[in-house]
Amino acid sequence: MTPAPTAPHSTPARVLWGAALGALTWPVDLLCAVLALLTARRRTPLAPVRAVVALHRRRTVRFLDWSDGGAPLTSRRATGYLALRVGMSSLSMLVLGLLAYGLFGVVVSLASWLFDVRLTVDATFQGDGLSTSDVLVLVPIGGILLYLDLMGLFGVGLLDRWTAARWLAPSRSERLEAQVEELTVSRADLLSALDAERGRIERDLHDGVQQRAVALGLLVNRARRLAGPGAAGSLLLEQAGREAEQLVTDLRDVAWRVRPTTLDTHGLEPVLRQLASHAAVPTVLDWDVPVRPPGEVETTVYYLVAETLTNVAKHSGADGARVSVSLGGPEPAGDRPDGERQDGVVHVVISDDGIGGAEVRPGHGLAGLAGRVAAAGGTLALASPVGGPTRVEVVLPCA
Repeated sequence: MTPAPTAPHSTPARVLWGAALGALTWPVDLLCAVLALLTARRRTPLAPVRAVVALHRRRTVRFLDWSDGGAPLTSRRATGYLALRVGMSSLSMLVLGLLAYGLFGVVVSLASWLFDVRLTVDATFQGDGLSTSDVLVLVPIGGILLYLDLMGLFGVGLLDRWTAARWLAPSRSERLEAQVEELTVSRADLLSALDAERGRIERDLHDGVQQRAVALGLLVNRARRLAGPGAAGSLLLEQAGREAEQLVTDLRDVAWRVRPTTLDTHGLEPVLRQLASHAAVPTVLDWDVPVRPPGEVETTVYYLVAETLTNVAKHSGADGARVSVSLGGPEPAGDRPDGERQDGVVHVVISDDGIGGAEVRPGHGLAGLAGRVAAAGGTLALASPVGGPTRVEVVLPCA
């Protein structure tokens, strides 16, 4: 669906004008309604039908204060809308005809009264023409009839707007689908912005803070060497040197956890191997990805594995863990038969032999991982019975 254009605020005069314009298309509406009915089995209506419906959409938005939700035009919608349009056009033509007849009667009556013209709408007024008393009697009657006629035309305009809302507005399910799609895109954009910001922070740590920490360590070591081993404060300088070295190490670890630079330069495999080697729980990595996945997939898999291994170390009480990454691997249990492979996806399995009991709860780490995976178009399945083991399976499209 396309975004809904903003409908201008309609005044009664605009509604009357819009209803009158709609009445003028009666012959075209009738022809297109017949075409739409004959081709109702088509998925999309014929080009003339689409053009006429598009014309009425613009007219209804501009004059009748209707907001077009941009629902796709199907043959069913076009047929239902044009069928009602034929009836409304006929009614509008009748109302306009009565209005024209009344205006003609006013002109002829005034001519008979002012200029003694012997042409009147009713045979009653033939002969001597209209007198002033006759005109005074006809004025309120004509005013009432004019008011009723305009109200009838205004009612046709409101009915026209209702018809457009009934047949051309998106359904509730279509609006929900559009909202879900918009939220999914927004979440993916948010994650992309977050990853970009993490990359910027990592570069700032690596190129700024870390370099200053290294320079500080070098200055402390130079001061310790110049002071000599027996000088006052040499022990403090030696301790400061060790602290500076530890600061550099900590900064490197923090920068690497924020977003490792090797993820962009060397790819996902060496990063995961380093994660496995530094994990608090002994971890085995099985890698079966012959080609490098897209950058978004690599970033998602990295954060998935890093966060899951952190949770394993904190909560599982496991003695060991295993990370398996494959291209076109089997789908999560229950979706496909065992052993069947699906092309164009990256399949990640993270398992441990801990106590189990893990759940995807709002506000917790696994819920955030599930949201990141969903934003990337993938699925996450968790199996963690009480007593273990725990198994996290993720499928990410990489085509």
